[in-house]
Amino acid sequence: MEIGIEKFVALCCIAIGLSHIFQARAWAQLFISWREKGDVGGLYTGLLHFQFGALIVAFHNVWHGIPMVVTLLGWSWTLKGLLYLTYPKHAIRMLGRVSLERSWEFIVAGAVLFVIGLVIIYSLITRNALV
Repeated sequence: MEIGIEKFVALCCIAIGLSHIFQARAWAQLFISWREKGDVGGLYTGLLHFQFGALIVAFHNVWHGIPMVVTLLGWSWTLKGLLYLTYPKHAIRMLGRVSLERSWEFIVAGAVLFVIGLVIIYSLITRNALV
């Protein structure tokens, strides 16, 4: 199951990373629209992170080597999502940073996600676990 989760995370990181790179303004617009919804937008943001993170945490508990990155991402997204779900005003405060003028930050985040996805795939290949 752990290898399946690693494949899932790698694919998601690559796809979402590329989307952040090529659709940075659209991502900014999405989060701006969520911010305008107040606490409801904070809950949306919490759900986005919590569900993805909880799936990883539930099925991936590896604390060594490159696969540990997947576990750390899972715990980070789970805790961030939990914080936003229980305190949506904090999510709104964080969404306050998002603007169309700063949409380039999504490109940076997308590049990081894309590289993380590639690193996870490299790890799977070196362990003959990709297929």
